[in-house]
Amino acid sequence: MSATGDRHLERLDPRDRAYAESLAPEDRDVVVATVARYRCPERLAVGDPLPALAAASLEDGSSVELRRLTDDSPLLLVFGSFT
Repeated sequence: MSATGDRHLERLDPRDRAYAESLAPEDRDVVVATVARYRCPERLAVGDPLPALAAASLEDGSSVELRRLTDDSPLLLVFGSFT
């Protein structure tokens, strides 16, 4: 693992760190860098503003700002792991 990866690994949540440590070195750097960059330690509560996130459209793969999807109706996001 690179020096940068080691530094990021130390800052991860213990569950994320355990998962990252179980990966092959070439996969670990990518996972650690992604989690360290995008994981937010704060918790969202009902009514909190939606973070600035984009998702790929299922129709054509174009990028869609999630905030745009809340203009006319509520938006429900479900997160999970499929590993």
